[in-house]
Amino acid sequence: MDLQPIVRVTSAQTVAQQLLGMIRTGRWRVGDALPSEKELGETLGVGRSTVREALQNLVALNVVEASAGHRTVVKSPTPAEIFRTDVLGFLINDTLASELLEARMMIEPDCVRLAAERATDDDLASIALLLEEHKERHLANRPVAEYGALFHIKLAEASHNRVASSFMASILHLMKERGRRIDDIPNARQKEIDDHCALFQLVKNRKGKEAANKMREHIIEWSNTYFDQ
Repeated sequence: MDLQPIVRVTSAQTVAQQLLGMIRTGRWRVGDALPSEKELGETLGVGRSTVREALQNLVALNVVEASAGHRTVVKSPTPAEIFRTDVLGFLINDTLASELLEARMMIEPDCVRLAAERATDDDLASIALLLEEHKERHLANRPVAEYGALFHIKLAEASHNRVASSFMASILHLMKERGRRIDDIPNARQKEIDDHCALFQLVKNRKGKEAANKMREHIIEWSNTYFDQ
């Protein structure tokens, strides 16, 4: 028997697995309302915050839909969505999460280097506008995960490499989901803005090599400091 890496799984990830299993086996069908967070927590023996995080994971998978003041309802995803093991694996498997990090490390530094060479005035204006909106939402203490993730997508688009930009677009929802983790970490939201502004300035000044190095440092630092807690 070959030894296998030990995979760390959080309580929220375990809950997400159980809930998804209920949907996959047909115990909960499309249109069914899930039990309340309180009921799920009591049944599973976990806190409401754990249940809430698990449900957010399922929302990211497009398996359930939740709205303020209403119960979480099972959606009607395509078979490709509900059985997307790559997406599920990212949410519940640290090994695959590290592989995604490796893929980003292979692609994003070169993306930003090409962006520094190829970005048009329209590209730069679009990124600048996104950064301003990111800052405004942060100052208003509103969720910013989407803006942080979109910054990386727009840099990839500015590289004018369709394969690279398609890859980044395909992981947008995963980046947003991970980005939500920083909302409660002191100073993390402002640091993200500062890092992105520094990256953008290098791209705007056409400093491709420096931008690539900065992106590499950015990915490693955020993975080590904010996501591996």
